[in-house]
Amino acid sequence: MPQYVFKHAVWNEEGEGNADFRKYLPENEKMKNWMDQSENPAVNILHTHTVARGKESLWGSLIYKQSATSKRSREVFHFYLSKNVFVTSKIDFEQDADLDKDEILHQMESAASSIEVMMIILGEMVASILHKIDSFEERLHDLLWAVKEQNNKKTFGEIENARHEILLWKHLIMGFQEIKMAIEETFGKEVIGQVEYRRTATRIERCVMLVNSYEDEINNMVDIENVVANYRGNEIMKTLTVLTTLFTPVMAWGALWGMNFENMPELKWQFGYLGSVFIILGSTFVLYLYLKQKGWMGDILQSIGKNAPKKK
Repeated sequence: MPQYVFKHAVWNEEGEGNADFRKYLPENEKMKNWMDQSENPAVNILHTHTVARGKESLWGSLIYKQSATSKRSREVFHFYLSKNVFVTSKIDFEQDADLDKDEILHQMESAASSIEVMMIILGEMVASILHKIDSFEERLHDLLWAVKEQNNKKTFGEIENARHEILLWKHLIMGFQEIKMAIEETFGKEVIGQVEYRRTATRIERCVMLVNSYEDEINNMVDIENVVANYRGNEIMKTLTVLTTLFTPVMAWGALWGMNFENMPELKWQFGYLGSVFIILGSTFVLYLYLKQKGWMGDILQSIGKNAPKKK
């Protein structure tokens, strides 16, 4: 039989003493401060006690679920772990369909130590995150093609939302990584050989790998968006500059012949109107040839649609 004690206690989030949880914990000031400060933490809390050999312990509060739309909507897992005792707050399995209560309890029955029980619970939490990341991957795949086919303001907004979601995943996984390292630090190298520790550690590494890969993909999409936006901006400015230059003769000659001085010989020319049209068109054409010879026209006057590859 496993030589440890596991308690699944009620954590009173109303701040009214948490008596059911406190009665299983050692009496010390650090523990009391943690209980008072971690009712609904905004960040992970982790403490270790390694002074007395054989009486090492680890306790804290882990945010294992965070809403992508509300910073106050999160689920917190409170725990105390020693070699012989493991105390946790109750987990609401009904709120997370990915946490299989029966499967978790079945694994816990065969656990050889309190540390293995802790790693089983952490492993299932990470598995829940991985399942949610799978659905995120599907949306990321659609977004990847939207960058190519529908590159617009809406697409850029979706990319920013995906980037924010990835940062939340990284923040969650960081807490699991810290606890994994703290368990090894607190209880020594022998815990590494335990089956559940290795399984959960590998699952955490897989989660880190996926999140980092998706972050790279999103950063690449942002880079593509920036390149496209800069290119479009440059093309717009070049087009406006060229059009303004080409219309300079029209504005210049129009301003000249729009004056109302009495002594203007052009006003009495029989073919003055027709001549002014030819002068305007001719000077505009000469200016166009000059810009083209200098290579300043580029492809801005060409239709992008004619050069774009046809969809199959």
